Amino acid sequence: MARIRLKSVRFSASYTRVYAVISAWLIAWAAVHMYFERAVFSNDLWWLQYYVVNYKFGFVRRGLGGELVRIFPDAHYFTAAYAILWTSIGVWLIALAMLTWLLVSTGTWSERRIMLALVVPVLPFSFSYAAYSPHPELFGMTALLAFSISLTRVRTAPFRMILSALYGIAIAVLALIHEAIPLEFALGAILAITVLSKDATRAAQRSCAVLAVGPGIVSILMVAALGRHDLAAQLCSQVPHGMVENPWAVSTTPQKGVDYMLGRIESRVDYHDFMCDRVTPIFDADMTGAVQLVAKWGFVPLFGAFILGLLFFLGTTWMIRYFSGVPVRVFLNELRGNLALPALGAALLVPLFVTAVDWTRWWVMVAFDVAIVYVLYAIGRPEIEQPPSRKSVVILACAIIALAVIPTGAANNVGGPGSVNSFAWRAVVTRDTPNWCRDLRQMPVSCLRDA
Repeated sequence: MARIRLKSVRFSASYTRVYAVISAWLIAWAAVHMYFERAVFSNDLWWLQYYVVNYKFGFVRRGLGGELVRIFPDAHYFTAAYAILWTSIGVWLIALAMLTWLLVSTGTWSERRIMLALVVPVLPFSFSYAAYSPHPELFGMTALLAFSISLTRVRTAPFRMILSALYGIAIAVLALIHEAIPLEFALGAILAITVLSKDATRAAQRSCAVLAVGPGIVSILMVAALGRHDLAAQLCSQVPHGMVENPWAVSTTPQKGVDYMLGRIESRVDYHDFMCDRVTPIFDADMTGAVQLVAKWGFVPLFGAFILGLLFFLGTTWMIRYFSGVPVRVFLNELRGNLALPALGAALLVPLFVTAVDWTRWWVMVAFDVAIVYVLYAIGRPEIEQPPSRKSVVILACAIIALAVIPTGAANNVGGPGSVNSFAWRAVVTRDTPNWCRDLRQMPVSCLRDA
């Protein structure tokens, strides 16, 4: 018996060295990715679009982000815009760090907790998503994670309802930065309420769901009903001038892309011209135009985006199941007899696929909704205390070594207007499309609107 215990301790010490090497590998590649995306091949120009419009000329969707920038003097416009962009990245990375700490500090020490903590940073919605795709939804992801963690800490119905109401208000406000946020995280909020509030009654869960999801839906309806669609010219007029890096304009071949990264050539664009050509025109479009764009985008690119996103979802679920030791069926058993609320959350995802073409991104958000609740559920299960096999540790090392290098978060727009997808572009280009709209590298939103 003593020999068996000694052997277990020896294996544990050996695995600890493996975990330390994996951690160092993660940190090193995180630094590489962040440096590459921010300094070598920065795509910040595209993400600043979410903070371009404001309420100066009237109520318009996504105007709150621009209002935050407008608080500051015009001379500090770019400083403020970049600060908000970096804040979205920073708060999500802090939230991920808190989740990782929670994984390793909850309950008794176990190797599966360490393995799960190492897996989380390489999931498609995790670090690389923040580095390569810093949408405003990073704020919503942070809010949902905080809400889910809080539900595991409270034990009384009044506190759950207060938490749900606060979360609902936060999501309703974020809907004014991006109208998709309440729909993206409705499923996650409902799963958190249903699975993590185990001792709550069905009636209490329904009340919490209304408080958590309802305000965001109301906010979306308000934006749809009151948002103006005739302000593109005015919105363009208040966008400041300034030269910003635009690497995609010159990266027409792999060699030119390398030349840009090595500093042999430069590529800068006027911020005003870029946003007025590609961003502000979409604010004259309505829901019908969005649905028509999806219909014209083509079966092949949408199907490809859907399959890639589905693979992200399945891979994420498998990794949590395999390294935590908690079967998916055990997790799903928590929903038995109470499927109405999760079905409602899933139904709220449908408008995203109907009105926008970045289907991979929506699947990544579905993976996030499920994964966060699955992880928080798993760390309270007895299965996670079981020691892993040598094979599991080897698979962990191989998976993280590969996924730390691959920027999975950069793939979230496959099939969308931000992706370089020739098949998708050909699907919307017609014989009546102007020649200057046919260049895939230019891809202005005004062309998409008129396609």
